[in-house]
Amino acid sequence: MLSVVVPVYNVAPYLAECLASIAAQTYHDLDVVLVDDGSTDDSARIAAEFVRRDARFRLVGQANAGLGAARNTGVRAARGDLLQFVDSDDVLPPDAAEVLAAAVARTGSDFATGNTLRLDSRGLRPSRMHARIFTHTRLRTHVTRDPELLGDRTAWNKVFRREFWDRHRFAFPEGVLYEDTPVMVPAHVLARSVDVVHVPVYHWRRREGGDRSITQRREETRNFVDRFTGVDGVSRFLGEGGWTDLRHWYDASVVRSDLAFYLRVLPEAPDDYVQLFLDRCNEFLDRVPQRVLDGLPVATRLQWHLVRQRRVPELLEVIRASRDGGVPVVRRGLWRYRELPYLDAGLPYLPRRLYRVGPSRLHRAFIAINRKIKFRDSYR
Repeated sequence: MLSVVVPVYNVAPYLAECLASIAAQTYHDLDVVLVDDGSTDDSARIAAEFVRRDARFRLVGQANAGLGAARNTGVRAARGDLLQFVDSDDVLPPDAAEVLAAAVARTGSDFATGNTLRLDSRGLRPSRMHARIFTHTRLRTHVTRDPELLGDRTAWNKVFRREFWDRHRFAFPEGVLYEDTPVMVPAHVLARSVDVVHVPVYHWRRREGGDRSITQRREETRNFVDRFTGVDGVSRFLGEGGWTDLRHWYDASVVRSDLAFYLRVLPEAPDDYVQLFLDRCNEFLDRVPQRVLDGLPVATRLQWHLVRQRRVPELLEVIRASRDGGVPVVRRGLWRYRELPYLDAGLPYLPRRLYRVGPSRLHRAFIAINRKIKFRDSYR
């Protein structure tokens, strides 16, 4: 039996579609645990209607305690030997549960994880967060062989063996935002093997208009603090466990994406938010090898350099200039550079090499000629 845990809180516009997609799964042996987390809209009534119509659905109520607590409540109530999480504003493709459950049944892996599509009023399209990870199916793999799986940090595109979940006493952090990463990355590391399925198994809704999701509220201080606490805790977990290579890979991805996600809103943020951002991120960057920062794209590399220098006015100007993309490339001598603010200012704390995108065509030709000369001379 597969237990599907669905936390429910004030999602009346989306809930019926979500629950209907679960009821329509081609995998029929379901135990669907709906956890009403103190909803104040029509969500509880909609959930109760599904319970009345379908004996596989059960409803558990509790005072509002947040997504992590609701998921943990659902796990305690779950009866299946397999475990799946679905957020109540999202949608499952009809064969999602069957595809994932069949994978772990075939291989004996501790969990299976699958591709994701973004859902909005325009329809479905690939999730950029997942597309690079789920290019092809890999059965019985592991994050030590597939380090890009460290980027697979969402709980809802997976089916877990309940025995694996209980053995490691996994539980979502409560009272915080971004509950997934502190559990999903350790799950990847601690699993004996994982099945990666390239077909989409989840439709992740992008809320539109004024009804914004957690990931759309990055200008809120609590949003940043909770995201930082989660990724920092995982980095420390990897370090304390001796997974040094994984930690470096993970830290690099945090700098490229998780924390860079908040860089973009700094020009509109209040001063206390900016200072908090600088303090926390510099604590994290103190543990990140310089080569990780050197390998970032030019605009991101320049921004993090200014974070390290705590040069706020310059940082905000570079962020504004970088936002729209399409920053032109210019040539200075034999090298090419991104034409971002202060490129030619000659500031000692902003060396021009930070702007460099690679050698010019002339320089590449010069390098090629030099290599040919050295190759020819070595045979004389």
